Amino acid sequence: LEDFYRESAMPFALDESLADAAQQSSFSFQVISEQLRDSLTGGNSTGCAALVLKPALLGLELSMQLARFAHEKLGIGAVFSSSFDSGVGLAYTAILGAASDSLPYATSLNKYPHGIGTFQLLAGDTMSPPFRTYVKHDGMLNIAPLARALYGLGLDELRDAFTLDDSDDINDTRQPSNVGSDNYQAVASTSSSGREIKVEVSLPLPFSDEIASSRFTDLPQQSRWSPWLNSVAYLDDGKETEWTLNVRGVQYRWRAVSTLIENPKGIMWESVSGLKNKGVVLFMPSSEDSCLMKVKMSIITPRFLASVFRGTSAFVEDFLENKLLKWSLEMFRDVVKADLALERGDAELGDALFGAVEGKANAIEATLSYTSSIDSLEDKQK
Repeated sequence: LEDFYRESAMPFALDESLADAAQQSSFSFQVISEQLRDSLTGGNSTGCAALVLKPALLGLELSMQLARFAHEKLGIGAVFSSSFDSGVGLAYTAILGAASDSLPYATSLNKYPHGIGTFQLLAGDTMSPPFRTYVKHDGMLNIAPLARALYGLGLDELRDAFTLDDSDDINDTRQPSNVGSDNYQAVASTSSSGREIKVEVSLPLPFSDEIASSRFTDLPQQSRWSPWLNSVAYLDDGKETEWTLNVRGVQYRWRAVSTLIENPKGIMWESVSGLKNKGVVLFMPSSEDSCLMKVKMSIITPRFLASVFRGTSAFVEDFLENKLLKWSLEMFRDVVKADLALERGDAELGDALFGAVEGKANAIEATLSYTSSIDSLEDKQK
């Protein structure tokens, strides 16, 4: 290839040879990167312009690693290409390509069109709506809604995670934070794999533990103080509940089993299908008319996000700790205060409190409808 370049002055890209190297090295990034470093930087090699990365052949994580290596160590481009994938495969390829192009090291490098135009050659699609519906008339791809459709996250969030350091050998533990009024406290930590995130939060409540526990453990009422919860319903056997969560236009479902706790009062749960999560909510009495609500929970982030986008845990932690859980606890407090006001006949106060709750719910829904600022990626055939 170097001889060809010297004779023709035409740059080349490494494509299928990368897949061959991956097979021969059992998909070891360390082995492949050393081979590329020796081949492309050890001599007078100047003709390689880019690595062509096929996630369907290389795998998602190795493709991402090689893209970063190409930008940061070799100073060349990274082109993501399909292998006649379905819409789902094309979506993953497109999002990786967009995230790769916005890495700091890539901004000063030549960028090439990614090879994701093969959808035009397929009669059907496994994706609904199909991948072609995200392609605009000018050939540009609406990458932001595509990213939200797959992950419930904006592309700029995925990009930011994509740029973080790969070292994740030790637990990432943050100090307790006080991020709101009325002494809301929170602390979070992440496992070394980056997949399991544990969060502990607490909030004082101006009513008794008996009232707090009885209201909170009425699980179908959960959507009243969690606007992103579409529904919580008991299944036929009465032992399991089905939860439907909506975040940024994407629905997640899971089933869970729960157990009531008497001393102190509370409830513990664990999912048995779908989104993996578990936790406990306790109501610690501080007086006859007040208590402290303490929540401990853990969630397993999807394997793809944890392994491909290193640092995903950072913004998932923040989203859980300072948004979803904070909002839930504050909304629960305010909804119960409004209920109690109406129950004792104070309609004016109850209506005012519910008005405030509705305003907060609308603000939360607006936040969860966030639109990414990165909204297009050139879509052309190679």
